[in-house]
Amino acid sequence: MYHNPIIPGFNPDPSICHAQGRYYLAVSTFEFFPGVTVYESGDLVNWSYCSSVLTRESQLPLSSCRDSSGIYAPTLRFHEGMFFLVTTNKAIPMNFIVTSHDIHGPWSEPFPVSPMGIDPSLFFDDDGSCMYVSNGTVNGVKGIYGHFINPYDGKPKSEVTLLSVCTNDVTEAPHLYKRGGWYYLMVAEGGTEYGHHEMIFRSRTILGPYAPDPHNPILSHVKRIEPQVVYGTGHADLIAVDDEHWYAVFLAFRQPSRTHLHHLGRETFLAPVTWDDEGWPVIGEEGRVRLDYEDLFLPQQTQNPSLLRIGFSENLSRYPLEKVRIPKDACYVQDREQGTMKLIGDGDRMNPTLLLLRQPAFSCTFTAILRSVSLQGNAGITAWYNTDYFLKLNVTDNGSSFIVSLVRQVHDFQAVTETMTTPRNDCLTLSIIAEPEWYTFVADGKELGRASTATLSTEGTMHMSFTGVLFGIYADTGEAVFKEGMSIR
Repeated sequence: MYHNPIIPGFNPDPSICHAQGRYYLAVSTFEFFPGVTVYESGDLVNWSYCSSVLTRESQLPLSSCRDSSGIYAPTLRFHEGMFFLVTTNKAIPMNFIVTSHDIHGPWSEPFPVSPMGIDPSLFFDDDGSCMYVSNGTVNGVKGIYGHFINPYDGKPKSEVTLLSVCTNDVTEAPHLYKRGGWYYLMVAEGGTEYGHHEMIFRSRTILGPYAPDPHNPILSHVKRIEPQVVYGTGHADLIAVDDEHWYAVFLAFRQPSRTHLHHLGRETFLAPVTWDDEGWPVIGEEGRVRLDYEDLFLPQQTQNPSLLRIGFSENLSRYPLEKVRIPKDACYVQDREQGTMKLIGDGDRMNPTLLLLRQPAFSCTFTAILRSVSLQGNAGITAWYNTDYFLKLNVTDNGSSFIVSLVRQVHDFQAVTETMTTPRNDCLTLSIIAEPEWYTFVADGKELGRASTATLSTEGTMHMSFTGVLFGIYADTGEAVFKEGMSIR
């Protein structure tokens, strides 16, 4: 038995490969730094954080990045001892490839490939040739285009060819596969929202023409069939364990309880793939998927990805921590011997001093300990969606006591909605208790207030957004020292 999502929380656009006895899966990170989070597994169902690909500003310039821009839809592939990752930095914009012999890096500097479209992908054929595919428009024709490239420098080796005309206003995330003498082209359509679904085409030759599966879409939760908690399925990638056992990883989002909103973001799901008598893939049960699968081929799911404890005495590169846009390394001072993390806030709203972890479950508790006696300025913990949508438990020192406030940023409006004072103790334990419809903020065991999760829902933002809620520590101004670590349980 395994449970979906296999990687919960804000982990969209999964791409998977197999290398050296392990499975590796990469996801989009948008305006967050480092870019492209990679998870690893030995069995497809138990996943843990592996590394991040884009760890240097030279690889990931985000200074001008808007919310939900930046890194779109990576594709991760392994070929002849080398990892290849191709993706889009929408903030520049640029499609590029980075390479590494080791999944943990270091990865090369980016080298550009075709500037057309988004969601690029690579396919290595049996003869070693590499086909680059993406969506795009040529002479007014929207479609999926491909051409052969040198994957080590991105330079073209053939003319661009139209593989498939777009059958939907939004056709993206193309991936090529080969099985039984057929080339399969799989794409996502409908936009990564409620109309999201997956289509597949095939051809005897890599350049087409590609004919559609008569049973398309092969993955779709567009039709509302009750009870349904999984929506927006699509942006899939296929992996073959052996000739008989194939699986699809794909994104979807869940809605909590009665609300028709979602705030965790698009998560990574897994479903079995079978092949019908005509040689077409079938994902799940005729394109519909479940939260729970009893799969006798895969082992038992034993890891709980909703539990995470980070100690500040540890090497933090072991954890999927994120900052916003600019890494500002000088603003993060870790003392591993003392087990502390000092944050230095500089008042930069677009590039705040934040250290974040994805919210992995509707019901969980995030906790951090602020060494309040050394506080200069204001700092605390946050439930963060983006620069226009966040909730903060903010602490300031007024000389005789500490003032703890609940700050809400919604659209272009910010307000302090609850305030209390606490004695001048050495430390303050700060917590966010998450429930499906509420966030409750607690300081030293005292509840300050609560806010609706709808405040941070994807549907409630001013502009189209693609991320999800993260929890973390911050310093707006001055210096703040956090001790021991952070935990989500």
